Amino acid sequence: MPMTLEQLRNQLSAIEPDERTYQGIGPAEIPLLEQLLQDEEAWMASRAVFALSRLPDRQVVNILSRLVADPRPEVRVSLAASTSNLRPRAANDILLNLLEDTDVGVRKFSVQAVSEAHSAAVRDKLRHMEGQDPSPAIREVVKTRIQELEDR
Repeated sequence: MPMTLEQLRNQLSAIEPDERTYQGIGPAEIPLLEQLLQDEEAWMASRAVFALSRLPDRQVVNILSRLVADPRPEVRVSLAASTSNLRPRAANDILLNLLEDTDVGVRKFSVQAVSEAHSAAVRDKLRHMEGQDPSPAIREVVKTRIQELEDR
């Protein structure tokens, strides 16, 4: 039986989220999670992002793809961190956008999410960032990530 918006909100409101926070959330809750993406509290929208990323449903990628333009960096950071829950092929376009984000935190989490299973375009973007990103800290994170990927 699908949850109500209030039940879902209460479940996602755990102070210290763990596996139970997302337990029982399935495709039936997608419309409610989509509503929570618009929550005025960025942390709630971020929890909804993570919950959606765990659902094996085709429409989830379309929903999450729209969030690359969300004005809240917290939501885009959550999206970047959550891409590891998606199939790499489904996450490629999201990552390509987030790797160019203006927010350093978003770029950092995007870089960390890149795996050897992502497209050549994503990995090429990473190599480009190593020498071109405006942030020295991000260039260092990129360098470390590239080394990790090459060591596998």
